[in-house]
Amino acid sequence: MKKILAILPTQSLILFLICGAGILAYVFLIILPTQKNSAELDKEIVKIGDRIEEQRILKPVFESLLKKVQKKEPTDLPMTPKAKLDRADISKLSQGLQEMAFRHGLKIQDMNTEVSDLVGKNGYLLMRLNLTGAFMDFRNFLVDLGTIPSLEIIEEVQIRAIEGSREFKIRMWMAQK
Repeated sequence: MKKILAILPTQSLILFLICGAGILAYVFLIILPTQKNSAELDKEIVKIGDRIEEQRILKPVFESLLKKVQKKEPTDLPMTPKAKLDRADISKLSQGLQEMAFRHGLKIQDMNTEVSDLVGKNGYLLMRLNLTGAFMDFRNFLVDLGTIPSLEIIEEVQIRAIEGSREFKIRMWMAQK
């Protein structure tokens, strides 16, 4: 130690120690915390890069879904011109309803018409249909039912769950001459 003191004066040694302590303080207080922050920022950059890549991959899917949403579909069902039913065509109507139900995978359990409406002069014929089948098939059947020219109004629809399918009861009015 005496050799070091002989070579360096005490004042220089003190300044050297102070500068060394300053450098160590700078390293521990500035550089190391900055490196930790830098490592955290690097992790965030990687996460954001992954998210950007994910968005780049999903962009075509998003654009196709957006086009489907923006495509305007007709909201109204096509209107069939209305016509009154001739008395002679009533048997054709019941046969047509049976064919329509068969086409949509439904089974007609019962079909009734009011006899008083057949004889009367009120201009309308009340019909009751009891069907069984799947609900989505019934939906398509109703859309197809709307194409019958003599259909005036569907007054009532009852849906009841039965084992293995659904039971549908329809009460509708037909315009007649």
